[in-house]
Amino acid sequence: MLKIFTPLVSALILSGCIIHVNTASADAKEHVQRQLQLSTSNITSLTTLTNAGDLKIIASPDTSEITASADIYTIEPNEFVFTLEQQGKTAKLVAEVNSENTWRFGGHGPKIDMTITMPSALALTLTDSSGDIDIKGLTSHIQIDDGSGALTIDGGQNIAIRDDSGDITVLNAKGNITINDGSGEISIRGGQQLTLRDDSGGIEISKVTGDMEITDGSGDMEIIGGNNITIKDDSGDISLTSIIGSVSIVDGSGNLTIDGAQSVNINDDSGFIKVNNTRANVKIDDGSGDIWVNNAGAVTIDDDSGDIDINHVQSLEILSDSSGNVRTNDIKGGSKIR
Repeated sequence: MLKIFTPLVSALILSGCIIHVNTASADAKEHVQRQLQLSTSNITSLTTLTNAGDLKIIASPDTSEITASADIYTIEPNEFVFTLEQQGKTAKLVAEVNSENTWRFGGHGPKIDMTITMPSALALTLTDSSGDIDIKGLTSHIQIDDGSGALTIDGGQNIAIRDDSGDITVLNAKGNITINDGSGEISIRGGQQLTLRDDSGGIEISKVTGDMEITDGSGDMEIIGGNNITIKDDSGDISLTSIIGSVSIVDGSGNLTIDGAQSVNINDDSGFIKVNNTRANVKIDDGSGDIWVNNAGAVTIDDDSGDIDINHVQSLEILSDSSGNVRTNDIKGGSKIR
């Protein structure tokens, strides 16, 4: 008889590993609903601890209570903690299931899906292991430590996020934003200053009015608006548009496109560079890839390889150019090519 093994089964046989799966207990079939309420008359912040399940927070200026409504799923009855209590001026909410059972091979593990309503003016500190998070309507500070799952925030003052994986969306923030992210797409629309550390995933930023400091591992990046911008990037294309202040980029690989800035300073290993409509000076230190500069002040280029095309600038100095063609047009103060 012919025996066919899947790659997974073959790997388990070769490694001598044996997995026992109890399909009867794989699903969290115990389901209860609970609700907790707490007056916020002497409370200024909410601290929430959750470990598995989706979370929705809806804030309103018209409420004076914290209400937590939960759908709780467990393997065995009462294998959860669900409490809400006042500690000084802080409300502490704990919604956790048995952490040993939150991931089940071949089934749905224990979790608590929860909706919280709360006053808009309360500050929020949230620690979560897994599950999607949706926060809307807060006007105070937000601090989040998240394991995995999509995260969406609409509103808030200063926002600080530490995230392992999952997409992040931040909308209409009124203060500074700090994000330390492992993986996943990031979309930011609104805010003042931005500090972003990202390992992988695409980044889209708009309507941030202040300075930005971005350290990125991989993934494309698009920024519209902002003041002074500093970027350290390993790989991925970068596009900047309508920047008020200066731009400083240290880039490994990927194409760079900048349209509108006060001044531009680029140190790039590979990929083409396009710089348009810079009000002051442009300085480029480039490894390989073509370079285009159009409408700028003084332009200085140190280039290893690739074509150079410069148009409508105040002056041009090329410190070195190992290979590639050089084309110029309308250099008002003249050119110096070594």
